[in-house]
Amino acid sequence: MKSNFEKAFRILLETFPFVLLRLAVYGLAIIVAVAWWVGVFWLFKEWPFPGPNWLAFVFGGVLFGGGAKLVRHYVLYLVRAAHVGVITRLAVTGDLPSGTTQFSYGAGMVFDNFLRVSVLFAADRLVSVVLKAFNRSMFKLLGAIPGLGAGQNFVKQMLEYSVGYVDEAILSYSLLYPQRNPWKTAKDGLILYVQNWKTILGSGLILAAASYVLVGLFAVPGVLLGWLLVPSFKPAVVGGFVGVGMLLKFAFMDPFALTAVIVNFHSAIEGQTPSPEWDQKLMEASPKFALIRDRAREWEATPVTPPPPPATDPAV
Repeated sequence: MKSNFEKAFRILLETFPFVLLRLAVYGLAIIVAVAWWVGVFWLFKEWPFPGPNWLAFVFGGVLFGGGAKLVRHYVLYLVRAAHVGVITRLAVTGDLPSGTTQFSYGAGMVFDNFLRVSVLFAADRLVSVVLKAFNRSMFKLLGAIPGLGAGQNFVKQMLEYSVGYVDEAILSYSLLYPQRNPWKTAKDGLILYVQNWKTILGSGLILAAASYVLVGLFAVPGVLLGWLLVPSFKPAVVGGFVGVGMLLKFAFMDPFALTAVIVNFHSAIEGQTPSPEWDQKLMEASPKFALIRDRAREWEATPVTPPPPPATDPAV
């Protein structure tokens, strides 16, 4: 695992411009969301149309706000998919195609396979549900271990937090085969994960714990400094230090954890095929897995003319 972490760190450094792009897009999304709700609150006070002003929350907050949230998540997903595509290429082949930059490669992977990437956006939601159900079943087994005791809540939180990393590893597997049935690659990626869940999730747990340790390291001096100040400044000082820790976690540790889990995933599944036995176990863990399997069958039953292989296909 050490060599995989080293490889992940090299890939993180190489793709750091993409990390900065994702940070910028997430920051812009936050600004847009805040501006949206400021506008809704202004409408609440200055509602210019007939009817009570609480309609501003119904139309601006619930109806239009829900649509804006979906669009925002979709745009963020496309940026995330482009970054994951670049990480995948570097993890599997070691370099990008000649004459391409990571931005052009990532954008090409998304837009050359726009239909499949859009399908994966829908599949991603179901994959997360199945992952959480499977991890909960594994947590029940961990709960039976004598002496785990108070550590159960911590392990449970880390499991939930690690799902996001594994989720993107399965997206990575799907992007590796852009000419295949996207629902089937999502299904196969899930099965390959559960076949190797101890190895893959183990690395995710280590990195998730390390992320929160980083936050804790910044929180401790904030608490100590708070004791030396007048009481009214303590919350601001502690909050400031914790905020810096959270920012570093989001900007550096989370991208590293994401990269490391993707690298470990492809290393663990190398040479493997999805097992029918685990297919059945996932059916028992979550009914949503059956929905993914049904969508895969429906996709194969629908006559679709396959597009020519894009230049960004790692198989080319």
